Amino acid sequence: MFSRTRHVIPWLLTGFSVAIMCGLGYWQLDRMVQKQQRLASIAQKQSNGTLSLEEALSHDDPRDITVSFSGAIDANHVLLLDNQIHNQRVGFDVIVPVNTNVGWLLVNFGWVPAPDLTRTLPDISFTSQTREFIGVLSVPGNNPLVKETNMALSQSPALVQRIEFPALSNALERKLLPFILHLTTPDPAFIREHQAVVMSPEKHLGYAVQWFGLAIAAAAIGGFAISKKGRSYE
Repeated sequence: MFSRTRHVIPWLLTGFSVAIMCGLGYWQLDRMVQKQQRLASIAQKQSNGTLSLEEALSHDDPRDITVSFSGAIDANHVLLLDNQIHNQRVGFDVIVPVNTNVGWLLVNFGWVPAPDLTRTLPDISFTSQTREFIGVLSVPGNNPLVKETNMALSQSPALVQRIEFPALSNALERKLLPFILHLTTPDPAFIREHQAVVMSPEKHLGYAVQWFGLAIAAAAIGGFAISKKGRSYE
């Protein structure tokens, strides 16, 4: 009985490891297909040109649509989205609520660097005026590492760790549309390089190949080692 268990456990561990690696490989292939579909959708939407905000929101999926509209800035509630990286520098995305003809929309003005390493906030201010906006609609991603964010928005600018629409709507006491507009027109005060797809399909394919390669190597090495050890007990 002990001899049989001694032989079975290594095979189970090897098989489990190979199954995990293969699962990760198939997951990367699935991510590759999703990115390909997303890129095709972006290309199709961008070919439609610039739409009004109302036209864009009538679509089933308004993400990645370029829109143009006029709105009034809420200069009293400037938000700084924390821990945003650009060219290996830490900074903030500057986000401001804008009152449009279809409701309140968060507008991302772009990235600014952190003044220093002591958590000093940059001095960002706007005037409460109506202006024209051109940009691309998106939905903020969910960072599982961030569990909570600052909702004490009594000062401006206010630091937030993530964009959570229900919580921000309550804190700002207004209903926010569930999208963010990333401005695309140049502005020397901000860096605007919005990327809807950060990792390309080719990178996902490369990671999938690596995982499948590791699975094959683990199966070969584990099988050889177990067989060799089994012969030594004969």
